[in-house]
Amino acid sequence: MTTTIEPAEDEASVSSLISVRDLGVSYDVARTGKKLVAIEGVDLDVREGEFVTVLGPSGCGKTTFMNVIAGLVKPSAGQVLVAGEPVTGPGPDRAVVFQDYALLPWRTVFDNVKFGLEMQKALKGGGWRDRVQEAIELVGLSGFEHSYPRELSGGMQQRVGLARAIVAEPRILLMDEPLGAVDALTREVMRAEIEKLIAATGKTVLFITHSIEEAILLGDRIVVFKSHPGAIKEVIETGLARPRSERSIQSDPRFLELRDHLWDALQGEATAAAVSK
Repeated sequence: MTTTIEPAEDEASVSSLISVRDLGVSYDVARTGKKLVAIEGVDLDVREGEFVTVLGPSGCGKTTFMNVIAGLVKPSAGQVLVAGEPVTGPGPDRAVVFQDYALLPWRTVFDNVKFGLEMQKALKGGGWRDRVQEAIELVGLSGFEHSYPRELSGGMQQRVGLARAIVAEPRILLMDEPLGAVDALTREVMRAEIEKLIAATGKTVLFITHSIEEAILLGDRIVVFKSHPGAIKEVIETGLARPRSERSIQSDPRFLELRDHLWDALQGEATAAAVSK
């Protein structure tokens, strides 16, 4: 198939909610006394309401990149701006959804979601209970408010994590392979649910994944990372209409074109990484 993938438009000309400029992250390795460069020279802009998927080989710095935006990791160079303000730590405008659910096993669904408000010190007033209940209903867990994580399936636990993230009404959701620990069928269902959730809330999303199909199905744009050190290889507009059904979109010529292009790009990065070891 002939690939005619067009790069994303010039981001500097678009008003951005997230702006990443010449970002670098490096660590001192005590064992060797050398410096490990995890990310180098990353520039990216994310518009408000945009769903950006981040794709790349293992160890390319995707999670480190997200953690800098979350304020959990400090950059060694460059900066990240959210709504024009430098990121200096975690904040109520950003929420993280992790791959391993990160639920508190001794808390019920209601109390795990409530924890999202506790972290933001947002339990003042009488409306917080309604906010928790609305978040639970939004992710389809009505009736499970008093259940504990051990009583839930993996997909349901991830729904709790989503509800906990959105209950505090952040502008940005940072999602680090949130579907990586669920089975294939649950993953397909959850992808559709995430798309509906984002359509209903209008959140800006940065979504890390190892799945080419997932990156295409969910993203407005796809950011492809290269490894050693981590840097952006290319940014691609998907150009696919919403809503997107996994079954219907797989016969779309644009989907097939994107999949082949991304497969070639990632295969090339994996080969280069193996040679450099």
